[in-house]
Amino acid sequence: MDTTPKSRKNKHLNAFECYKLESLLKAKVSVLEIAEILCRSKSTIYREIKRGTVEFLNSDLSVRKEYSAYYSLNIRQGLMSKTGRKLQYNIEYVLLDYIQSKLDEKYSPDVISGELRHQGISTISTQTIYNYISLGLLESIEYRKYTKQCKSNPRIAYNNTRGRSIDERPFELKERLYGNWEMDTVVGKQGSKSSLLVLTERVSRFEIIIKLRDKTQKSIIAALDKLERKYKDKFSLIFKSITVDNGVEFLDMAGLEKSVYDKVSKRTTIYYAHPYCSWERGSNENNNKLIRKFIKKKTDIKNFSAAYIKKIQDWMNNYPRKLFNYKSANYIFYENLNNCLKCCNRF
Repeated sequence: MDTTPKSRKNKHLNAFECYKLESLLKAKVSVLEIAEILCRSKSTIYREIKRGTVEFLNSDLSVRKEYSAYYSLNIRQGLMSKTGRKLQYNIEYVLLDYIQSKLDEKYSPDVISGELRHQGISTISTQTIYNYISLGLLESIEYRKYTKQCKSNPRIAYNNTRGRSIDERPFELKERLYGNWEMDTVVGKQGSKSSLLVLTERVSRFEIIIKLRDKTQKSIIAALDKLERKYKDKFSLIFKSITVDNGVEFLDMAGLEKSVYDKVSKRTTIYYAHPYCSWERGSNENNNKLIRKFIKKKTDIKNFSAAYIKKIQDWMNNYPRKLFNYKSANYIFYENLNNCLKCCNRF
């Protein structure tokens, strides 16, 4: 039975199909079944196996013949070298496997490239990794290009005329000093009350994610109270200011600023961004996109455990950042915290 679509006739197996073929052969799948799985003719599969079969030396010095996708692709590249400039496939199979594992962990090609160069493992470029993805050497994944939309004339928040505007934020805070945060909520399925409270430190991009039963002012204040009890006297040093949007859940400015220990003093200072100006909380918005790698839109956040949310938080804080020469937000955050504690003689 010929299962080959007309559009695939007389076409070589691409790199992904070659590695798929290798794994199927190792699993002892018959050539007929492989042909049906890959939608190719038996003759195409046989030719590919013949071209890519190579001898391997066993530990007892005996020889075995086995199909190698990596070897086959190198042979094909050598035959096609005279047809024009082509990408080089002389990347080690182990390195290719490592890159794929990082892609599976939701690392971007740029971060993978930077991490490999930073550790002295390889000098492979970001563009080369993208090329390997498009050619099928690595499993394709989705990447979206986001554009920043700015408003020339910010609107006034008529529902929050008593709130402290971001325009009142001191100039030095605009220059990203340690201890200033951006806060937002991430919602899930429409109709579900569960949501996430997310805080992003503006210098290190360090992330704190708290699961909420509902998106109310009371729940937001309770979450900040819990954080204050966790950090105790260090809270005012770590959370000098928090910038939020004009959502209903953030409108109780006095409640957000009031300390659980001292009812007179403020634990932090709240600032409100302009309506429809998400770029004024750019670090927050960018980190929200990383969260969406794990929790897609229109999914019910209630179904995710606190342990899973903590796992997402740890992944984000340990994620190598190009901005910091591929150091993590975790490293930058605690480095700055230790410096602040030393300056304040609290260390």
